[in-house]
Amino acid sequence: MTPRKRLLHGALAAAAFVLVVGGAAALPYAGRALVVSSPLSSPDAIVSLASHEWERLPLTEELANRYPRAFVVLTLPQPVTQFNCHDCVHRVELLMNAGVEVGRILVVPLTLGGTYGEAMAVRGLVTEHHLKSVLVVTSPYHTRRSLATFRKALGDVEVTVGVVPASETSPARPEVWWTRSYDRAYVAYEWAARLYYWLRH
Repeated sequence: MTPRKRLLHGALAAAAFVLVVGGAAALPYAGRALVVSSPLSSPDAIVSLASHEWERLPLTEELANRYPRAFVVLTLPQPVTQFNCHDCVHRVELLMNAGVEVGRILVVPLTLGGTYGEAMAVRGLVTEHHLKSVLVVTSPYHTRRSLATFRKALGDVEVTVGVVPASETSPARPEVWWTRSYDRAYVAYEWAARLYYWLRH
Protein backbone atom coordinates (compact mmCIF):
# COMPACT_ATOMS: atom_id res chain seq x y z
CA MET A 1 0.00 0.00 0.00
CA THR A 2 1.37 3.40 -0.95
CA PRO A 3 1.85 6.10 1.71
CA ARG A 4 -0.96 8.10 0.13
CA LYS A 5 -3.39 5.16 0.34
CA ARG A 6 -2.33 4.46 3.93
CA LEU A 7 -3.02 8.10 4.77
CA LEU A 8 -6.43 7.95 3.07
CA HIS A 9 -7.38 4.72 4.85
CA GLY A 10 -6.22 6.17 8.17
CA ALA A 11 -8.28 9.33 7.61
CA LEU A 12 -11.38 7.30 6.73
CA ALA A 13 -10.96 5.09 9.78
CA ALA A 14 -10.54 8.14 12.01
CA ALA A 15 -13.64 9.76 10.49
CA ALA A 16 -15.66 6.58 11.03
CA PHE A 17 -14.47 6.41 14.63
CA VAL A 18 -15.47 10.03 15.25
CA LEU A 19 -18.90 9.45 13.71
CA VAL A 20 -19.56 6.34 15.79
CA VAL A 21 -18.31 7.84 19.05
CA GLY A 22 -19.94 11.19 18.34
CA GLY A 23 -23.22 9.50 17.45
CA ALA A 24 -23.17 7.45 20.65
CA ALA A 25 -22.35 10.54 22.70
CA ALA A 26 -25.16 12.51 21.04
CA LEU A 27 -27.72 9.72 21.46
CA PRO A 28 -29.07 10.88 24.86
CA TYR A 29 -29.68 14.38 23.47
CA ALA A 30 -31.71 13.36 20.41
CA GLY A 31 -34.91 13.21 22.46
CA ARG A 32 -34.23 16.18 24.72
CA ALA A 33 -33.26 18.37 21.76
CA LEU A 34 -36.80 18.08 20.38
CA VAL A 35 -38.42 19.41 23.56
CA VAL A 36 -38.48 23.17 24.08
CA SER A 37 -40.48 25.47 26.31
CA SER A 38 -41.08 29.14 25.61
CA PRO A 39 -43.96 30.23 27.90
CA LEU A 40 -45.71 33.60 27.73
CA SER A 41 -46.82 35.56 30.77
CA SER A 42 -50.23 36.64 29.48
CA PRO A 43 -51.12 35.26 26.03
CA ASP A 44 -53.98 36.60 23.95
CA ALA A 45 -54.66 33.09 22.67
CA ILE A 46 -53.87 29.56 23.80
CA VAL A 47 -53.69 27.22 20.81
CA SER A 48 -54.25 23.51 21.48
CA LEU A 49 -53.06 21.60 18.44
CA ALA A 50 -55.26 18.78 17.14
CA SER A 51 -54.75 15.14 18.08
CA HIS A 52 -53.20 13.70 21.25
CA GLU A 53 -56.06 15.29 23.20
CA TRP A 54 -55.32 13.15 26.26
CA GLU A 55 -51.97 14.98 26.49
CA ARG A 56 -52.75 18.47 25.27
CA LEU A 57 -56.21 19.31 26.62
CA PRO A 58 -55.44 19.04 30.35
CA LEU A 59 -52.65 21.62 30.02
CA THR A 60 -54.86 23.74 27.76
CA GLU A 61 -57.58 23.71 30.43
CA GLU A 62 -55.07 24.68 33.12
CA LEU A 63 -53.70 27.56 31.06
CA ALA A 64 -57.19 28.73 30.05
CA ASN A 65 -58.13 29.05 33.71
CA ARG A 66 -54.83 30.72 34.55
CA TYR A 67 -55.32 33.31 31.77
CA PRO A 68 -59.09 33.98 31.74
CA ARG A 69 -58.85 36.76 29.12
CA ALA A 70 -57.21 34.52 26.50
CA PHE A 71 -59.05 32.89 23.63
CA VAL A 72 -58.74 29.11 23.54
CA VAL A 73 -58.13 27.97 19.97
CA LEU A 74 -58.75 24.43 18.75
CA THR A 75 -57.48 23.50 15.29
CA LEU A 76 -59.78 21.24 13.26
CA PRO A 77 -58.28 19.07 10.47
CA GLN A 78 -60.23 18.52 7.26
CA PRO A 79 -61.31 15.77 7.13
CA VAL A 80 -61.17 14.57 10.73
CA THR A 81 -59.78 11.06 11.21
CA GLN A 82 -58.82 8.97 14.25
CA PHE A 83 -55.19 9.79 13.47
CA ASN A 84 -55.31 13.59 13.17
CA CYS A 85 -57.94 14.38 15.83
CA HIS A 86 -59.27 11.25 17.47
CA ASP A 87 -61.56 13.05 19.97
CA CYS A 88 -62.44 16.28 18.20
CA VAL A 89 -66.13 16.07 18.99
CA HIS A 90 -65.61 16.25 22.76
CA ARG A 91 -62.96 18.95 23.04
CA VAL A 92 -65.30 21.92 23.49
CA GLU A 93 -67.40 19.99 26.01
CA LEU A 94 -64.28 19.02 27.99
CA LEU A 95 -63.09 22.61 28.09
CA MET A 96 -66.49 23.84 29.23
CA ASN A 97 -66.59 21.18 31.95
CA ALA A 98 -63.23 22.53 33.12
CA GLY A 99 -64.75 26.01 33.53
CA VAL A 100 -63.80 27.60 30.20
CA GLU A 101 -66.58 29.86 28.88
CA VAL A 102 -67.84 28.77 25.48
CA GLY A 103 -67.50 32.32 24.12
CA ARG A 104 -63.74 32.09 24.56
CA ILE A 105 -63.40 28.87 22.55
CA LEU A 106 -62.60 29.26 18.86
CA VAL A 107 -62.58 26.22 16.59
CA VAL A 108 -60.49 26.89 13.49
CA PRO A 109 -60.95 24.61 10.44
CA LEU A 110 -57.78 23.92 8.49
CA THR A 111 -57.38 24.37 4.77
CA LEU A 112 -53.89 22.86 4.75
CA GLY A 113 -52.66 19.74 6.49
CA GLY A 114 -50.18 19.21 9.27
CA THR A 115 -48.53 21.60 11.68
CA TYR A 116 -47.95 24.08 8.87
CA GLY A 117 -51.69 24.09 8.12
CA GLU A 118 -52.40 24.75 11.79
CA ALA A 119 -49.96 27.64 11.85
CA MET A 120 -51.50 29.20 8.74
CA ALA A 121 -55.01 28.85 10.16
CA VAL A 122 -53.91 30.57 13.37
CA ARG A 123 -52.27 33.28 11.27
CA GLY A 124 -55.71 34.18 9.90
CA LEU A 125 -57.12 34.28 13.41
CA VAL A 126 -54.28 36.51 14.62
CA THR A 127 -55.00 38.99 11.84
CA GLU A 128 -58.77 38.89 12.34
CA HIS A 129 -58.66 39.43 16.11
CA HIS A 130 -55.51 41.61 16.21
CA LEU A 131 -53.82 39.20 18.61
CA LYS A 132 -50.40 40.16 19.95
CA SER A 133 -49.34 36.88 21.59
CA VAL A 134 -50.07 33.22 20.93
CA LEU A 135 -49.12 30.28 23.14
CA VAL A 136 -49.06 26.85 21.49
CA VAL A 137 -49.78 23.71 23.52
CA THR A 138 -48.55 20.44 22.10
CA SER A 139 -46.86 17.13 22.88
CA PRO A 140 -43.26 17.33 24.15
CA TYR A 141 -41.45 15.96 21.09
CA HIS A 142 -43.57 18.18 18.82
CA THR A 143 -42.65 21.46 20.53
CA ARG A 144 -39.48 22.42 18.65
CA ARG A 145 -40.99 21.90 15.20
CA SER A 146 -44.24 23.59 16.23
CA LEU A 147 -42.47 26.67 17.55
CA ALA A 148 -40.29 27.00 14.45
CA THR A 149 -43.26 26.46 12.14
CA PHE A 150 -45.53 28.99 13.88
CA ARG A 151 -42.78 31.60 14.08
CA LYS A 152 -42.05 31.13 10.39
CA ALA A 153 -45.73 31.29 9.36
CA LEU A 154 -46.32 34.38 11.53
CA GLY A 155 -42.94 35.95 10.89
CA ASP A 156 -44.25 39.05 9.14
CA VAL A 157 -47.09 39.60 11.64
CA GLU A 158 -46.57 41.58 14.84
CA VAL A 159 -47.22 38.71 17.24
CA THR A 160 -45.17 36.91 19.88
CA VAL A 161 -45.28 33.11 19.65
CA GLY A 162 -44.52 30.77 22.54
CA VAL A 163 -44.86 27.05 23.12
CA VAL A 164 -45.26 24.77 26.14
CA PRO A 165 -44.96 20.97 26.24
CA ALA A 166 -47.74 18.91 27.81
CA SER A 167 -45.12 16.90 29.69
CA GLU A 168 -47.11 15.92 32.79
CA THR A 169 -49.76 14.06 30.79
CA SER A 170 -47.44 12.66 28.11
CA PRO A 171 -45.80 9.23 28.12
CA ALA A 172 -42.71 10.79 26.51
CA ARG A 173 -39.45 10.30 28.41
CA PRO A 174 -36.85 12.31 26.48
CA GLU A 175 -34.02 11.49 28.88
CA VAL A 176 -34.20 7.76 28.07
CA TRP A 177 -36.00 7.89 24.73
CA TRP A 178 -33.93 5.10 23.12
CA THR A 179 -35.10 2.55 25.71
CA ARG A 180 -38.82 2.68 24.87
CA SER A 181 -40.62 1.89 21.61
CA TYR A 182 -43.07 4.83 21.87
CA ASP A 183 -40.24 7.31 22.23
CA ARG A 184 -38.05 5.73 19.56
CA ALA A 185 -40.86 5.95 17.02
CA TYR A 186 -41.82 9.52 17.95
CA VAL A 187 -38.23 10.80 18.03
CA ALA A 188 -37.43 9.23 14.66
CA TYR A 189 -40.61 10.67 13.18
CA GLU A 190 -39.95 14.17 14.51
CA TRP A 191 -36.38 14.33 13.25
CA ALA A 192 -37.57 13.23 9.82
CA ALA A 193 -40.41 15.77 9.98
CA ARG A 194 -38.00 18.53 11.01
CA LEU A 195 -35.84 17.82 7.97
CA TYR A 196 -38.91 17.77 5.71
CA TYR A 197 -40.21 21.05 7.16
CA TRP A 198 -36.78 22.66 6.86
CA LEU A 199 -36.70 21.75 3.15
CA ARG A 200 -40.39 22.49 2.43
CA HIS A 201 -41.34 25.39 4.69
